[in-house]
Amino acid sequence: MNDFPSAPEDAIAGLASFQFVEAVGISVMPVPILSKISTPVTLKTGYSWKTGYSAIDSLEYSEPAEKSHNGVSHHATLKGFVADQAGIIQLFAEMQSKWFIVQLTDNDGLKRIAGNLESPLLFISDFETQTVSGQKGHIFSFSGELKNKAPIYSI
Repeated sequence: MNDFPSAPEDAIAGLASFQFVEAVGISVMPVPILSKISTPVTLKTGYSWKTGYSAIDSLEYSEPAEKSHNGVSHHATLKGFVADQAGIIQLFAEMQSKWFIVQLTDNDGLKRIAGNLESPLLFISDFETQTVSGQKGHIFSFSGELKNKAPIYSI
């Protein structure tokens, strides 16, 4: 065990982007070693990482730890907001209640993989008349219970 490493002086908070793929579309999910995945996630034929987006400053990821009789787990949640439009309504209807693996990229370029084949993340969305950035739209989330925090994905 070591001391905490020094934080970089230019560490920028927040997420830059995310990608997602249905959990059923993954053929090989590498096992993290020391909270790091250094070989690519292998997808089945016909599946690919899809790019997500969110209104400026609405994308958030959290992993609060919870203690139980079975040890510590982490409730992983990626949530964001997108403007209301026909394409989003159709896509979210297709994605609703399906299980996903999510690749997160923070503003410093560090990638993580949230979810795994044993514990994928469930997609849900809600329509809100409340506005973010002056637009009505949909709040979405990918969430699930993980045994460990999302590992770094360095490929």
